[in-house]
Amino acid sequence: MRIPSIASFLSFLLAFSAQGAEDFQNVVVKPGDTLWSIASVYLKDPKRWSELLKYNRLPSSDPSIALPGMVLKVPVVLIKEQYRAAKLIYYVNNVLLRKSGAADWKKVSMSMELYKSDTLRTDVDARADIKFHTGEILNLYPNSMAVLRPPDTKADVKLIAGEMRGVRSRVVTASARITPKTGDTEFGAKIKQDMTTLVQVYKGLVNVEAQGKVVEVHEGFASEVKLDMPPSEPIKLPPLPEFENGGQTRLAKIGAPQLKMDGNKFSLSMVNVPKGRAAQIERLSNTDVDMKSMPEAGDANFKELNPGEISRLISVANPIQAYHLQIARDQSFANMVLNRNYDAFDEIDLTELMPPGNYWMRVSYIDLLGFEGKFNVPRQITVFKKR
Repeated sequence: MRIPSIASFLSFLLAFSAQGAEDFQNVVVKPGDTLWSIASVYLKDPKRWSELLKYNRLPSSDPSIALPGMVLKVPVVLIKEQYRAAKLIYYVNNVLLRKSGAADWKKVSMSMELYKSDTLRTDVDARADIKFHTGEILNLYPNSMAVLRPPDTKADVKLIAGEMRGVRSRVVTASARITPKTGDTEFGAKIKQDMTTLVQVYKGLVNVEAQGKVVEVHEGFASEVKLDMPPSEPIKLPPLPEFENGGQTRLAKIGAPQLKMDGNKFSLSMVNVPKGRAAQIERLSNTDVDMKSMPEAGDANFKELNPGEISRLISVANPIQAYHLQIARDQSFANMVLNRNYDAFDEIDLTELMPPGNYWMRVSYIDLLGFEGKFNVPRQITVFKKR
């Protein structure tokens, strides 16, 4: 559906400003627009056009009189949700913005306003955090692209490529629609090269919809949506990372890796994880996993495996293929110095990546399908000078 011509200033400037106890957005109008036309496009109730007279000095109170080029202060509570501005609250490295209707990409700036149909793109090691005026949060991760409030979707975000995490945000992708069902829902969405969408729920509950099927995904579970296919039944997310000697879970007892710090070197304790079919049978002999037709550890594409067995293979037989390491200067992770994925067998020498000092670190596991679990509680570390 095309926006009416009176909204030709969709590339206009909207800005937040605090005026006493009320929030406003500034609308820069074109000469010739009227209060009627502005109200019909932007206000939830166009009949409340007269309220704009309270906050603006206008040449006439007649709503049909053409206005000169000017800025109108409009209370945010009156504005339709899709026209409320979002704000870029944090970014790092190269983040680009393509305004609605524009062809070129431009670099972003801190606290800038973002609008309906604007597109954001993050390069390698870049990240952007956006907060919508209605409270939804979007964390756009490296090598990602997303459209904000895309038209005709009833969504906050259209994820085109890469990965995001969100709080309450309604998301659409090429293969799925993701709708939070609780006010504090926190989840992640990731698009693979074949356009499969991975949905991971860290708090609350989401509905994942595709091809006429809706699946409820609760906290601690995930769903996979292949292109032109319905969503999979919920799959348990990877376990919460634990440091060595930090308590043994059931997964740890059967060989799941644990986090290990040896001086300035960080790794997962993978050296004692049994490998091969014989070792796999031995470590699963006391579990409830059906060993019939069980493939070698790591082969989640084995053709005779049904979806239920795949889920058990991921959660028990060979859970971890990689880990996501974040290190920041602050406990809230607003000032990150490292944000990368590593193979499960990689050992990281922190002295080669950052200067000496005190930092906060957190880790999440990534399983064979690419699902990423929840970050552990941040832990303070000290990086010493390299000898």
